[in-house]
Amino acid sequence: MDRTAIDMYDSAIRADGRLQETGAGPPGLLATGHFHARWPYRVLRSRGTQDWLLTYTLAGQGRYRQRGADFRARAGDLVLLEPGAAHDYGCLERGVWDFVWAHFLPRPHWLDALRWPAEGKGLYRLRVADAGSRKRLRAAFLRCDGDARQARSARGAWQAELALNGLEETLFLAAREHELAHGARRLSPPIRRVVEHLAGALAKDHAVAELARLARLSPSRFAHRFKQETGDAAIAFLLKLRLREAARMLAVTGRSVKEAAAEVGFHSPFYFSRCFSRHFGVSPREYQRRGGGGGRGQGEGPGPAKASPAP
Repeated sequence: MDRTAIDMYDSAIRADGRLQETGAGPPGLLATGHFHARWPYRVLRSRGTQDWLLTYTLAGQGRYRQRGADFRARAGDLVLLEPGAAHDYGCLERGVWDFVWAHFLPRPHWLDALRWPAEGKGLYRLRVADAGSRKRLRAAFLRCDGDARQARSARGAWQAELALNGLEETLFLAAREHELAHGARRLSPPIRRVVEHLAGALAKDHAVAELARLARLSPSRFAHRFKQETGDAAIAFLLKLRLREAARMLAVTGRSVKEAAAEVGFHSPFYFSRCFSRHFGVSPREYQRRGGGGGRGQGEGPGPAKASPAP
């Protein structure tokens, strides 16, 4: 990749060779890509992003760094960064890295599938050794990327749902591999009860004290456990659930902005629009007009590389 391409995609490496923060668009439900990166490709986001980032290395190697963590992702390695986790990854010197990636907001029932061995703070890696499993993971991830590309080009709401299904298959395949190899650590029963309660009652007003009672924990203990197991404070988690479901309704069901806001628990359409715009980078009406397209565009994903054609 030449210097012009790197500058165009907002690399962490400046023309003078120094590092700078890499830009990141606001989160959408899903943004994907297939990158063929070359040195000196590198991404640096000290505060991470608002969404999750998953990468799967197909060939070559990528290097991930954090305070106290430094490892190489090789073919068959899945790497996951949770919201707010510091990003510092890229190619090895003189090296190449072929990988697929997805920025996403998880559905509630995906959370158990996101509990992998930790390499750093909010940084996880899962090594898939079985050749058959790696082949199936590759197919699912590339299908997810292909459907996401078609959704972007054709503004197809159902194509976007198919892309999310492909990502779900990828995550569940990874979770199965983790469980077979290590014994997966699932959400604890108290936190699972609260997550299921929130997902099933989006329009209801919730308070931490009420949720703590449901979990049979003190409010302080509940707050700590919930953040530790899900990555978000309970009320922030609920807000993301509401916005995610509203985005789905706007893209797929054709409901109006006012109807979508009311169905997920926003009493003020104005406040809903403000929260939605802050989270997705576009207004609800613009999001609906785009057929579910969020703030990220093709090629904006994790950093500076050109996406390959859809499979």
